[in-house]
Amino acid sequence: MKMVGCRVLMITVVLLLVLPGSSVKAQPDKIVFEGKTRPAVTLPHNRHAEAGLPCKDCHHIYENGKNILDEGKLEQGNKDVRCFTCHGPKSQLNLEQAFHKQCVGCHGKYQKGKKKTGPQYCGGCHVRK
Repeated sequence: MKMVGCRVLMITVVLLLVLPGSSVKAQPDKIVFEGKTRPAVTLPHNRHAEAGLPCKDCHHIYENGKNILDEGKLEQGNKDVRCFTCHGPKSQLNLEQAFHKQCVGCHGKYQKGKKKTGPQYCGGCHVRK
């Protein structure tokens, strides 16, 4: 019986040390991306996280075709993991192209698999007020 109590105490201590630093907790529920010609897009980040989608499905740093992103760096406010850090106006894939490829591509993949998904057309994301 003492052994079980020690294990429970040890697990509790580990969880208390790890969870407060969890980057998932620090993420905003919604992220707003301003558009140049169309209305802003509001990404329901919380819905994507609650659906159990892996962070690396969207967040990435590629080297030699492999996503080497350290998920521990996905903290709110960390400029090193912001999309525009790599997808600037002069990059091979600018920010708008990257979002369209990533978001619409993923939504299309889910639709083909007959799974619940998000919008795939301009007006579904760029909602006029």
